[in-house]
Amino acid sequence: MYFDDISVQLRPLEDFKVDNPPSIYTQLSTFSGSSFFALDELHLIARGIGKLVYDLITVTLTKETKIYYTHPDNTLNTTEYPFHIPRADLVTIGNCITSSQKYIPPSIQGSFDDVFAKIDNTRAVDWLDFLLYLVPTLVVPYLPNRAVKTALLSLTLTSELLDEMESYFKHWHSFLYKKVQNNTLSRSVFRPVQHYLVHIPYIIKQQGPLRCYSTHSMERVIGIFSKLIKSKSKGGRNASFLVEQFAIHNYTSMAISICDEVNLIRPKPYGRESYMDLPNDPSDAQLWEPFHQFVNLNDDLVEGVGGPSVKEALLIYYRRTTGLTSHEFGDSVVVVAARLWMNSTVYSPCMYQRKKNKTSCGNHYVMFTCPYRKEIQAYYCEYSAFYCGVLPISTGTKADLVTCAQTCYLQV
Repeated sequence: MYFDDISVQLRPLEDFKVDNPPSIYTQLSTFSGSSFFALDELHLIARGIGKLVYDLITVTLTKETKIYYTHPDNTLNTTEYPFHIPRADLVTIGNCITSSQKYIPPSIQGSFDDVFAKIDNTRAVDWLDFLLYLVPTLVVPYLPNRAVKTALLSLTLTSELLDEMESYFKHWHSFLYKKVQNNTLSRSVFRPVQHYLVHIPYIIKQQGPLRCYSTHSMERVIGIFSKLIKSKSKGGRNASFLVEQFAIHNYTSMAISICDEVNLIRPKPYGRESYMDLPNDPSDAQLWEPFHQFVNLNDDLVEGVGGPSVKEALLIYYRRTTGLTSHEFGDSVVVVAARLWMNSTVYSPCMYQRKKNKTSCGNHYVMFTCPYRKEIQAYYCEYSAFYCGVLPISTGTKADLVTCAQTCYLQV
């Protein structure tokens, strides 16, 4: 059965209700007639029209004769065939496909194999890639004349305007119809998929974009189930168990939250308040929570070390880094951080292990060097905390704000 008349009107809504018996879909309040059944772009355009174009251009490979026009005396009109591409040119196109595989981006879902060498196991997404990418770039240049090139490109041109899309499809249909009337092409070219093609603009107006109700996702699910079915003798039962298992899992996932029910221990979320950048530091180091503030450092113990000892260590640090010899603490606030991120490495001292109740081996031992008796000595030690804060330090005449950053108290 072939459909070469695109002027035929679609069945009206009332026509579906007078069938004997009427369709059960007519009882639905959303039933809208012919547009209710929509059109699937994956099977209509990709597997349908894509495969049709392939059949039209590969008659020299497949030796298929039904696509030629047959004269009343049963002879074939092969000399004026509009889609003729020599066999050698088809082989050249296939070699171009093979050589370009290494340049195909991963966004292409198809296998991008040479369909002119092997057509077995070619999927709908492969036919879609063939129609979208191979036909305009590799196939069209080998077609015999400009008219057939323009008609075929009408299938691959895209437009946001439905009326322009409709004109392209009609141009393709009219070209095929003229070739049939001129006895250069068989009427068998008007397959059902070719007829459905002219109804795409109408379906889009009624149901929305084709991708919204495409079977792309369904085909992927079928592929997943096909790989999971292992039974050789009871494949149907195996498939039904898999469908039931997936359905139960999806239902429980939507009905309840497994994480909430079992009260899983979740890591604390981090935000901008979880760390502080070290000011004026070329290494872009950061101090990370948990933080603890010490005021004045008089009677406080900082990780088991008395406040006066911490003050003395910090004063020595400032004298060494600033070159000033007369420093005294005023009212100061020292912030102790539990972790340091520097040079793509996270340092976690004893303080962090204690606050987080960690018992695993940590990386809280460091090696440092210092001058001792005019020689550079290396020491391994356990560091306790990192300090950062703004310290008012008296220089005798006025208070200067000095940033104490990237300083660690070393507990030997």
